[in-house]
Amino acid sequence: MTDWPATFKCNDNCISCINNTEIVSRIPDPPLEQIKSVIDSINPKNDYFGIGGGEPTLRKEFFDILEYARKKHPNLYIFVTTNGRMFSYKNFAKKFADLKLGDVCVAVALYGHNPEIHESVTRTKDSFEQTIKGIKNLISLGIRTEIRTIINLINYKHMEDLTKFVVKEFPSLDRFVFINMKITGNAYKNKNSVLVKISDVIPHVEKAVKVLKDSGIQTRLYHFPLCIVPRHLQNLAKGITKTEIQELTFVEECKKCKMRKECSMIWKSYAAIMGDEEFKAIVD
Repeated sequence: MTDWPATFKCNDNCISCINNTEIVSRIPDPPLEQIKSVIDSINPKNDYFGIGGGEPTLRKEFFDILEYARKKHPNLYIFVTTNGRMFSYKNFAKKFADLKLGDVCVAVALYGHNPEIHESVTRTKDSFEQTIKGIKNLISLGIRTEIRTIINLINYKHMEDLTKFVVKEFPSLDRFVFINMKITGNAYKNKNSVLVKISDVIPHVEKAVKVLKDSGIQTRLYHFPLCIVPRHLQNLAKGITKTEIQELTFVEECKKCKMRKECSMIWKSYAAIMGDEEFKAIVD
């Protein structure tokens, strides 16, 4: 898996960002030739190109990078992670669509079903309205679009409301992903405001998943250890994000778990702060 930042700059300042935005915003953009070299090294048969940030759409060569990746690898899967705000501008969204990238998906971060919740996370006025417009523009242009929400203390009780909103506003959405946050960067700095126990999150996610399933929208759970997930949802949570495996861990209890090989593991940063009492081996 090849994920690469186009820039470290961002037009949001998310309270739960895994980067320390105060620091990374001062880091120069990765050189264009370096990004092209990374693309050159990709094996399209068993890899993909994920472009992120920061906010990748702020990179002035954003379209050039995507165009280069497609010309270099005609069948490569391309994945863009974004806050969606630049796509609220129809000309920008159309320029993206006109690239005719083929096998591409745009994953947009949405934290709540209203401005109050979403902007409590992004800490950026009017970001909710722009993100919603961005998602609508992408879908209207036939771009495969995913919504992902990083769950935190601010929004976790509103997961069902969020998915009801999504089903109503974006019925043709490709997929919705729930993500347990890594506690680094801004998230660590603001841990008292954003950190919530995974076991407390589960009842709200369970209700939200039902809303999505009933509507026919695909659903995934990222970084949910299987022992905390209800049995009927475990298939949605299996597997590891391999690019981040060095930041994941098992605890002592996991040694006797029969689901260990299929588990997403636990963020090291979460275990270090919250301990391991939540995690119980699955033995039957």
